[in-house]
Amino acid sequence: EGGPAHEGIEALGQLLMLVCIAGRTGCTLYVGGRKCAELVTDGPYSVSRNPLYGFSLLGAIGAGLQSGSLALGAVIGLGFFAMFDRLIRQEERYLAAQFTTFANYCAATPRWLPKPGLWRSADQLLIQPRHVFRTLRDASLFLLAFPVFELIGWAQASGYVGALVALY
Repeated sequence: EGGPAHEGIEALGQLLMLVCIAGRTGCTLYVGGRKCAELVTDGPYSVSRNPLYGFSLLGAIGAGLQSGSLALGAVIGLGFFAMFDRLIRQEERYLAAQFTTFANYCAATPRWLPKPGLWRSADQLLIQPRHVFRTLRDASLFLLAFPVFELIGWAQASGYVGALVALY
């Protein structure tokens, strides 16, 4: 607690949460308001079929790392990955039924890990600010992990609560 490793893990968590917020907001520039109306395959969706979930996964891992525990970050990350992967598979069945080009998109674009070399983007984007600001607001909720784990750490250090499990 409070040592360089603990502080480094927390800092990595904060970085991942900020990457999540920026990434989700950036994705919304491309998909905001278009998600159900058309198959979005440009911008971040040209390198990964699920960049919003990918960035959310980073945010969840980052939130777990706010505890100062690599183990808790990994457990939360695996839980979110399992949940998102199941949700993605359900969405893919829907998209395959809605868009005849979805199978080609799946063949060319990875589900999870982005391939930056595939990047392509339109010259112009039609941006709907309300979608962008809503995503920014919602993604910023990951930052609540910071004060929550700091409060827990303070309560433990003050003797108000004990640690249920040490995850280091």
